[in-house]
Amino acid sequence: MSAIATRGSRREALRAILGGTFDPVHVGHLHAALVGGALLGAERVELLLAARPRHRGPPGASVAQRWAMLKLATVDANAGRLPPSVGCRGRRPRLVASDRELTDQGASRTVATLEALLARGEGRPVWLLGADALAGVHAWHRAHALAKLCHLLVLGRPGQPAAPQVAPVGFERMDIREFRERRAGGVHFAVAPMLDVSATGIRAALAAGRFDSGLDALLTPAVWAYIRQRALYPAGDAAMAAGGGSGGRAVCGPLGSGQGGGLSTRHK
Repeated sequence: MSAIATRGSRREALRAILGGTFDPVHVGHLHAALVGGALLGAERVELLLAARPRHRGPPGASVAQRWAMLKLATVDANAGRLPPSVGCRGRRPRLVASDRELTDQGASRTVATLEALLARGEGRPVWLLGADALAGVHAWHRAHALAKLCHLLVLGRPGQPAAPQVAPVGFERMDIREFRERRAGGVHFAVAPMLDVSATGIRAALAAGRFDSGLDALLTPAVWAYIRQRALYPAGDAAMAAGGGSGGRAVCGPLGSGQGGGLSTRHK
C-alpha cells in the first residue's frame, strides 16, 4: 500500500483527468470521459492535451489545431451534440478542455502535472486510462511516484482480450467509493462498455480520401467541420494512411491507449 494512501484523510472532491494527444479527438475519447466521470460521481472531467508526447512521433495535426479541436469537442459534448451511444444515462459530468501543458516546453509528463495540481490544492486526482495502458505504467517517467499522487480508473478496451487486472507497483485494488476516503494509491477496474473507435483509423481514412466512410459519426459536428475546412490529415499522405503519423504509442487500435491518441498514455 502506498504510504500516502491511508484511511481517515479528509474527503475531497475527485478530479477526473483524461489525458491524450487527441489527434484528433473523437467520440471514443468523449465517451470514456463521460462514463469515467459518471462512475466517479465527478462534476467535471478534464481532457488534458499532451502538447509534446514523449513516446511517439510528431502528431498529424499541430498543437494549435489539436487544442482547437479539443475545445470544439467539449463544447459539442456539453451541448449534447453526440450520438446516442456516447456517454451514459442520467446526469453527465461537464467536459473541460485543459491547456495546462501547452506552456511547458518539455515533454508531457504525468507526474509533473499531478504534482502541480496537488500543489494548488485542486482536488484529489483520478487518472483515467485504458486497460492496455496500465501494463506500461511502470515505464512512465518517475512511475514510482504515481501511487502517492493519484488514483487510477482503468477502462476496458473493446475488441481486445481481457487484460489481467493487476495493480501497478505501489497501488492496490479498491472499490471506487474508497477513492474519496484515501488520498491516492488506489486502482479500480471499471466494468463499463467503451466504444470501438481509433484516431489512427480516422487519420488513415482521411489520408486515403474516404470521407464517406462514416467518419462524421466518429467525430463531433464541429470537429468534423474543422478537419474538412482545414484539410487536416490530407488525402494522399502515404505515411498517415499507413498510421505512420501515429508514432510510438503502445497500440494503434480502438479507444485505448495507443498510437491513436487514445486513453491516457500521453505522458509516460
